[in-house]
Amino acid sequence: MKKLFLVLAAFISLTINANAQKFGHIVAQEIIETMPDYKNAQTQLEAESKKAETQYQAMATEYQNKVQAYQENVQLADAAPEKWSAAIRADKEQEIMQLQERIQRFQENAQQSLQQKRTELMNPIVEKLDAAVKKVATAGGYVYVMDKNTVLFINETISVDLTAEVKKELGM
Repeated sequence: MKKLFLVLAAFISLTINANAQKFGHIVAQEIIETMPDYKNAQTQLEAESKKAETQYQAMATEYQNKVQAYQENVQLADAAPEKWSAAIRADKEQEIMQLQERIQRFQENAQQSLQQKRTELMNPIVEKLDAAVKKVATAGGYVYVMDKNTVLFINETISVDLTAEVKKELGM
């Protein structure tokens, strides 16, 4: 009888502890987008993107000009073949193809560079958010804190929205 009572008491204690667990959630993107560091990062990324776009536009213009000049010379060569030899024509075609490949490599490299810059700028922001969430969760005795936008379902009668508390912790 005593063993049964101890087992029953342990079970009730575990059940009460399980029910007493606190769950919280945040809207991480909302917090990040209101952080001053995020706005600075966005400004830097936009500047980098604009530089890449300017360079791409210059390369695209050069490409269009070469293609247009080539097409005009092909028409002239058809009328007067002695003015534009097959070797010159092949050289111009090769030049256009090389420029096209260079543009493609530039686009790939620019995209990769922008992604690296984004990661470089966003990591400290995410780390600040993570530290603030941990601090708020620990202080409040929360067992779990989830991002509301990345889970399928949150029972908001059980889970507490900690977004405002995390913003306050971040000084916002």
